[in-house]
Amino acid sequence: MVNALVIRRDTQLAKAQKALRAAQYVRMSTDLQRYSIQNQAAAIAAYAQQRNLTIVRTYVDEGRSGVRINGRAGLIELIEDVQSGNADFDHVLVYDVSRWGRFQDVDESAHYEFVCKRSGIKVAYCAEQFDNDGSLLSSIVKNIKRVMAAEYSRELGVKVHAGHCRIAGLGYRVGGPLTFGLYREMVDEKQRSKGKLAKGECKALKTDRVRLRSGPEEEVAVVRWMFQQFVVERNTYVEIARQLNRANMPTIMGVLGPTS
Repeated sequence: MVNALVIRRDTQLAKAQKALRAAQYVRMSTDLQRYSIQNQAAAIAAYAQQRNLTIVRTYVDEGRSGVRINGRAGLIELIEDVQSGNADFDHVLVYDVSRWGRFQDVDESAHYEFVCKRSGIKVAYCAEQFDNDGSLLSSIVKNIKRVMAAEYSRELGVKVHAGHCRIAGLGYRVGGPLTFGLYREMVDEKQRSKGKLAKGECKALKTDRVRLRSGPEEEVAVVRWMFQQFVVERNTYVEIARQLNRANMPTIMGVLGPTS
């Protein structure tokens, strides 16, 4: 009888200790600064302190889009810990619904939350004005927020694509890797040159633009030679690469090119 009471008390104590433990999930893509990892963590810490929760685990997805789970190592690890029973917490704290994800199918967002709920772990959205308590009102508001998060991402994608098409139509570069035989030049809104951009450098202002210029003469000569070899001599990509490697001509990345 005494042993049974001791076991019961130990079990209750373990549950009580776990109930005070929480994990936080933070995600930042290329959104607004208010969604920075530090800002999210600060808001989550304040929420946890008010509710006497101790944050014992942090799952991070930095520089990751929220429209899908692919590539989001932090969320994947969180779900795996929950499903495997390795989660030593019963709360997951997230800044808001959009940080959990901007899944285009809102049922996917609900699914990952349900995985946590099924394992006895509550997902709380710290900056939202509703308590995720399963009530009718909170469920309605939460699903509206999910739809809004998904729609924001969809509309943003359309706007970004349209913007890129317009900028490219004006003759400016909209991104991508460096190109052999060319260099990037930054210009202001009046198309006045602001200098050459080195590898890894980006334009300074929103009103600045980037355009391509002919690179070093030796690189331009190599490009013309490659064109001659492919169009006139009918050599394959592999043969052209082999000839360039034999001449110790590096790629734009500073290494010899692949030959297979």
